[in-house]
Amino acid sequence: MRAMADGTDDDLALARAETRVLTDQLRQARADLHRLGIADQNRALLHAAVSGAVGLVAGVAIGLTISKKRA
Repeated sequence: MRAMADGTDDDLALARAETRVLTDQLRQARADLHRLGIADQNRALLHAAVSGAVGLVAGVAIGLTISKKRA
């Protein structure tokens, strides 16, 4: 029974260490975003989504224009 408890303690300690590493990586990523002038991660995601949508609309418009010229 004691050996199983030691294994569980080891697993718990490993999970805590991994959590600390991931937390530190998240903090570093947030600091990098702030350093780049992006104060909010949601704003960065919104900008990415909007630029993707604009690119998609532009691509469709160009494709339609080219297809009309061929017809």
